Amino acid sequence: MTDYNELLNSLKAAAGSAASMARDFAGTAGDKARDLAGTAGEKARVVGRMAKLRLELSSRRTELDEAYAEIGRVYFESADKKNPGELYVRLFDKVMLANAAIERIETELRELRAELGEQADEADFTAVVDNAEQEAAGDIEVEITEESPETDGPEE
Repeated sequence: MTDYNELLNSLKAAAGSAASMARDFAGTAGDKARDLAGTAGEKARVVGRMAKLRLELSSRRTELDEAYAEIGRVYFESADKKNPGELYVRLFDKVMLANAAIERIETELRELRAELGEQADEADFTAVVDNAEQEAAGDIEVEITEESPETDGPEE
């Protein structure tokens, strides 16, 4: 009977030890899960802050670009166009060429609007293309053929 009691005590000790190990494992796993969740939450907070800072940085750079553009515009309008100084000659030429191109484009747009008359307000690229496609639909036939690709080497 002593062997039986020793075996029973040994099994109880092993079961207690296994239960203790399971509790320790569960506790460790829970701690790791909490650590990971905390780490993930912290990373999400950092990523969110980075996105917010990038957006703010972009906004500030846009403000800076607009301020530089305004400074340039004010200087250009107030400067002597015939003698702007060596530093600004190339930039003044760029501005003058751009202004001439803008004027040419605006003139062409006015002429095209005049051609359309009342339809100028309704002239939308998509609408014009759609109308042209509908008008031409009866005259066009589309045939789709499939060809096998050419091979450079012998077929295997």
